[in-house]
Amino acid sequence: LPKKFYLLDTFSGLVKGCISEAERKRGIKPGGYEECHDFVQNVFSEFENVEIIRGEVPGTLPLVKAQQVSYLSLDMNCAAPEIAAAEFFWDKLVSGGVMLLDDYGWAMHVNQKLAHDEFASRKGGPILSLPTGQGMVIKP
Repeated sequence: LPKKFYLLDTFSGLVKGCISEAERKRGIKPGGYEECHDFVQNVFSEFENVEIIRGEVPGTLPLVKAQQVSYLSLDMNCAAPEIAAAEFFWDKLVSGGVMLLDDYGWAMHVNQKLAHDEFASRKGGPILSLPTGQGMVIKP
């Protein structure tokens, strides 16, 4: 596709400072993933339209230079960085654009659900709960 794709991740798991006390009590822990930055770079190396940005959100968000976004997938396993990303990208998300919330319907991630529900009520974009446990927002 003649579009630019941005992949933002720590590529090594969750960051301790991004996890709220309520999330810690539900079992959300830092780390939890193998280091995979080199692997991801290798997988996407042949695609000139993919930019891989390593680091924690929200600090890396300003590195995304896109003025318009048609698809946004949020899967950071804790609320604070996901809401920061949703706030950053909402005005860039085109009408009809999709925001996919990976952990929306899972009990362990109820803090994310509550945060996204509040965000959606402020922005006027209802969340569709999918049978996969994900949530989907289509921007009006």
